[in-house]
Amino acid sequence: MLSFQLIPELYGFLPIILPIASAIIIAIIGKFTESKELLGTINSLMILIATYFATENFVTILNTGVPIVASYDAFLPPIGSCLEIDLLSAFFAMLFTFIGLCVSIYSIGYMEREEIRNYFMLLSILVASLVGVVYAGDFFTLFVFYEMLGVSAYILVAFYKNEEAIEAAVKYFIMGAAGSALILYGLALTYGLTGTLNMALVMKIMSNAQLSYELYPILILFLIGFGVKAAIFPMHSWLPDAHPAAPSGISAMLSGVVIKAGLYAMFRTLFILFYGKNALQGYFWDLHISLIFAVIAVLTVTIPNFIALVQRDIKRTLAYSSIYNMGIVFAGIAVGTKLAIAAALFHILNHAVAKALLFMNSGAFITEAKTRGISELRGIGKKMPVSGLTFVTGSLSLAGLPPLAGFYSKFLVIWAALLAIFDGNIVGYIIAIALAVNAVVSLGYYFGALVRNIWFVSEHSEKVKDAKEFSRTIVISEILLVIVIILVSFLPFFIMDIFTKIVESLLNTNAYISAVVSS
Repeated sequence: MLSFQLIPELYGFLPIILPIASAIIIAIIGKFTESKELLGTINSLMILIATYFATENFVTILNTGVPIVASYDAFLPPIGSCLEIDLLSAFFAMLFTFIGLCVSIYSIGYMEREEIRNYFMLLSILVASLVGVVYAGDFFTLFVFYEMLGVSAYILVAFYKNEEAIEAAVKYFIMGAAGSALILYGLALTYGLTGTLNMALVMKIMSNAQLSYELYPILILFLIGFGVKAAIFPMHSWLPDAHPAAPSGISAMLSGVVIKAGLYAMFRTLFILFYGKNALQGYFWDLHISLIFAVIAVLTVTIPNFIALVQRDIKRTLAYSSIYNMGIVFAGIAVGTKLAIAAALFHILNHAVAKALLFMNSGAFITEAKTRGISELRGIGKKMPVSGLTFVTGSLSLAGLPPLAGFYSKFLVIWAALLAIFDGNIVGYIIAIALAVNAVVSLGYYFGALVRNIWFVSEHSEKVKDAKEFSRTIVISEILLVIVIILVSFLPFFIMDIFTKIVESLLNTNAYISAVVSS
C-alpha cells in the first residue's frame, strides 16, 4: 500500500504514470492499426497531460517549499524505495516532459509508418524513465529508472536498423553498460558506508562526516559512471555517433534531455556526498575536487568545441556542440557558488530547448534534401522559412548572441566564475578564461557554418531546389520551442530568480532532510 505523507493525491506522480499508460495503450491499439496520426496523437495527449501535472508540481513546491514524498509501507527507509519531488527535480521533470511532448508532436509528421507503434511506445517509456530518474528519492529507484532510460535510448538509436545505427547503438550500449557497472559499485560502497540508499538519510549521515580518502573511489565511480550518459569528456564519444544514426526526434531527446538526466544524477549524487566537505574559504567543494571538476569542465568545453569547427555533417556538428554546452553547465557546478549553480541550471534550460529545436530543424532539412552535408544544405532555410528562421534563432541563442536566451546563461556562468575569484577561488580563473575563449570559438560553427549556409547565402545548392515545409506537426513543434526561447529572452532576470530559489532550496539541506525523513 502506498502512503502519501505530504500529498494525499496520486496525481503528484502522474508525470511517470501517464507516459507508461500511453505505452500500454499504444501497444494495444497498435495491434489493430499502424496509423501514425492516431498513435502519435494518443502519445502526445498523454505526454501533454503529464507535462501539465509536472508543471503543477513545480508551481506547488515553488509556492509552498514542501517536497512531495511517497513510499511503500512495506519497504520504508532506510531500505525501501521511494519517490520524492523537490524543487530541483520538479524543474527537470517539467523540462523533460515538455521536450518529450514537442518530440512526440514532431514525430507524427517526421517518422515513417514502419514500426511506428514500437517507436511511440519506446518514446513514452523514455519520457517516463527520465521523470523517474529525477523523481527518485533513493539511489536504488534512481538506478532502476536510469537503466530503463538507457535501454529505451539504446533501442531508439538503433531504430533504423542499418549498419550505422546498429554500430552507434552498440557503442552506446557498451559504454552505457560499463558506466552502469561503475555506478552500481559506487552505490554498493555508499550503502556500506551509510547503511541506506535513501537520499535524505544519506545526506543526514554524511552531513556530519569529514571528507576522507575512502570517499574518493566513490567520487571517481560516480563521476565516470554518470559521466557517460551526461556526455562529459572523455566519456562523450558515443554521442557524435548516435546523433547521425538516430531519428532526428530521438537526437532531440538525446541532446535535449537524456544527457541532462545523466548530469542531474551525477550532480545530485555528488552534492549529497561531497558538497561543502573540507571546503576552504572561497570554495564550495574540497580543493582537490574543485580542481578535478575544473579540468574536466575545461576539457569538455574546449576539445569538442574545436572538433565541431571541422565537421561537415550537420548532426555531428550539433552533437559536438552539445558536449561543449554540457561543459558550460559542468563549469558552473565546478565553481559551486549559488550564482554559478543557478546559472548552470539556466543554461540547461536554454540548451535543452534550443538544441532540441536544432535537431528537429535538421531532421526536416535532411528529409527534404536527402543529405546531412552542411554545404549541400546551402540556402535551404529560405526554401523552408519556418524551419529556417527557427533554426537561425536557436543557433544564435546557443552562440550567445544578445539579447537571446543563451547569452544570459553563458554570461552568468562566466560572471559567477569571475566573482568566485574575489573570494580566492582559483578555479574561477580557469573557468572564466576557458569559457570566454570557447564562446568565441563556437561562433565559427554556429554562425560561420550553420547559420551562414542555412540562411545567409545568395544561391541554394542543387539538392535543396525542391525543398519545402512538408508537415504541420513539424512546424508546430518548432514554433512551440522557439516561443520558449523568445519568452526566456524577454524574461531572463525573472527566470534567473526562479533558478536562484531552486538552488536556495537545494542548499537548505536541513529543511530537506527534515521534510523527507519525517514523512
